[in-house]
Amino acid sequence: MRVLVLHSELGTLRGGGENFTRNLFASFVSLGHEVSAAFTADPFGRYPFQVPTGITAIPIRGWWSRSFGHGTLSAVGRRLTVRSLLHEKWEYIQNGLSWRTVYWYNRRFQQRILSQIDRATWNVDAVYVHSNPFLASEVARIRPTVLRLPGPVTSEVLPVLRNIHAVCANGDALTCIRSFMGDAIELPVGLDHRLFAPGSSSYRERLGWSSEHKVVGYVGRLSRIKGVDLLAEGFRELSKRRPDARLLFVGSGEEEPNLRAILKTEVASGLVHFSGDVPHEELPHWYRAMDVLVMPSRYENYSNAILEALACAVPFVGSDIGGNRALYDAGVGWLFEQNSPTSLASALLDVLAESEKRKALGRKGRSYVEGRYSWSATAQRLEDILNGHLKTGREVLPGRSA
Repeated sequence: MRVLVLHSELGTLRGGGENFTRNLFASFVSLGHEVSAAFTADPFGRYPFQVPTGITAIPIRGWWSRSFGHGTLSAVGRRLTVRSLLHEKWEYIQNGLSWRTVYWYNRRFQQRILSQIDRATWNVDAVYVHSNPFLASEVARIRPTVLRLPGPVTSEVLPVLRNIHAVCANGDALTCIRSFMGDAIELPVGLDHRLFAPGSSSYRERLGWSSEHKVVGYVGRLSRIKGVDLLAEGFRELSKRRPDARLLFVGSGEEEPNLRAILKTEVASGLVHFSGDVPHEELPHWYRAMDVLVMPSRYENYSNAILEALACAVPFVGSDIGGNRALYDAGVGWLFEQNSPTSLASALLDVLAESEKRKALGRKGRSYVEGRYSWSATAQRLEDILNGHLKTGREVLPGRSA
C-alpha cells in the first residue's frame, strides 16, 4: 500500500503530534508499506528533524511560522497585572490572535499542497492528513483520505468532516467528535516500551542536583497552549516553601524567552534548567531524572509525554482537562485546577511531600501503560482502517457528501 502523509510541521517540530506521526509511520513502513510525507521546510528545503528511515520526504519550501508573534503577545501580557480586568481582556485577545495565526498557516499549507504537488505524487492508494480537516476535505476529492484530529473541534466542522473517508482521533478529541459524529474511528496512541522503561539516570547529577532534591519536570513544546507560563509561576510559589525543589524544562518553543524572564532569579540560582530539544532516544534519561512530570496545558487531548513518563515509572501532575483527566481516573497521577498557578503549586507541595505514594503511583503507571499501548498495534489499526473503511479510486464512501 502506498500512502502520502500531509503533516505540516513533521520536519520542524518534535511535539506530541509530530512524534505520533513519526512513530506511527515508522511502524507502518515495517509492515511493508510505502510512505511519503510532505511538510514545511525553509526556503532552501532544509528542516531540522529527519523523517524516519523508509519514508520519502517531500519538503515544501518557504517562510513558515505557525506561532508568528505569539512570544511578543505573551511578553506584553506578562507586564500586565495578573488577574486584573485588563489582563483578562488581553488573554482573550491573545487567544484569538494566536488561533487566527494557526488558521492562516494551515490555509497557506493547504494551498501550497494543492497547487505545488505534482500528479505523480498523488499516485498513491490513500492520503493521511494530520489535524487539518479543510485540507483533508479537498484531498478526499483526489484520493481516499484519513484525517487524524488531535485537538479541540466543534460540530461546526461536521459538513467538512462528512467529505472525508475516515475521521480518526483518540482521547478527549474522540469523545468530542463522537458527540456529533458517531462514526469517528479510534486511532490510539502508541508507546515504545523498549525505549521508555524504568531505570537509572545520571542526568540529574549532570545538572548538579542530588537525590535529595525534588525535580519537577516538563517535556514538550514551550508554547502558551501547553501552559508553561503557569508552570513557571507555580514553581516560583513552590520554591518559596520547598527550597529543595528544582524545575527541568525539556523542549523548545516561542515561550522560552518569557519563561526565562519569569524565572530569572531561579535560573541564576540553579533551581531551573532548560535543556532545549534533545534526541528522542535520550528522553527516557530525562524522565528518569524527574520525581514528577507536570503537564499544565490549557488544552490536552491525550499526552504522549505523560504516557512516556509513566512507562519510566514517573507519575504526573496535570491540569484538570481532557486526556489528563482520563489518566487521572486510572489512578496514576494528580490534577490541579486549570489555569491556576496557585493550585498547581499546592498540588506539587502535596506530591513532593508523599515520597512513597509517588513511587507507588509510578509503579502503577508503568503497569497501566505496559499492556495498553504499542506503535505496532497502532500501525496495524491504521492498516485495518485503510483496508476496511476506504475504497480505491476517487469514490466517496456511502453517507459522505461529494
